[in-house]
Amino acid sequence: MYNMNDYRAALSERDNYDMDSTEWVLAQQKVNGIVSAMVASRNPLMVSEVVDEVYSLNDCGLEFDSNAVQFDIWLLESNGYKKEAQELRELDWK
Repeated sequence: MYNMNDYRAALSERDNYDMDSTEWVLAQQKVNGIVSAMVASRNPLMVSEVVDEVYSLNDCGLEFDSNAVQFDIWLLESNGYKKEAQELRELDWK
């Protein structure tokens, strides 16, 4: 099972690449896999991390329909975190 150290290591690996390069995209897929497994295993730290990420994406001006936002909301909702997903939907999106 994955833990927060695995997550941080995957983020660190991703940071070695230029954003949106092929290598970065592959590293992001690894991050998404770890995050998905940890949310599915009901890891409260990762659930909180996902919620915080969506708040940050909102603060940065990302649109509600962006793939990153939609993935995170789907991930939460499909794993039983409907309240958290609804809270994120109700943010002031652009």
